[in-house]
Amino acid sequence: MIDLFDNEARSIAQLYRKLNRALDRELSPLGLSHGRYLYLFGLYLEDGRSQQSLADALAFDKAAVTRALCRLEQDGFVERRRNPDDRRVTSVYLTEHGRMLRPQMESALTTAIRDITGHLPEAKARQLRQLLRLACSVE
Repeated sequence: MIDLFDNEARSIAQLYRKLNRALDRELSPLGLSHGRYLYLFGLYLEDGRSQQSLADALAFDKAAVTRALCRLEQDGFVERRRNPDDRRVTSVYLTEHGRMLRPQMESALTTAIRDITGHLPEAKARQLRQLLRLACSVE
């Protein structure tokens, strides 16, 4: 029988919540939260991608992506434009303000990760990264 208080699922969920709290702390001076930074990182990798492409890359439903992008657009981080060749497609672009935040966001993520793994010896931190990659690669 599974131990409800000591199992992998509970540990991963706790780690996820801890990372989100650390990210919120680091990103709040930028006017962002853990729920929105992934969208900007997705655009740092490919600016001008379609809203659907962003939803697919992040594995979020289209409605959630639309809501998040609306808020990011209101806050001046992104702009959405209809594709002139196919008016059904909306492309998302970083604004100058959104582009300028990249170094600060990368620093915030690095600090948040260090906050939750900094107590581990380097060899254990490397092993954790490898195990998490392996766990995420299994479908």
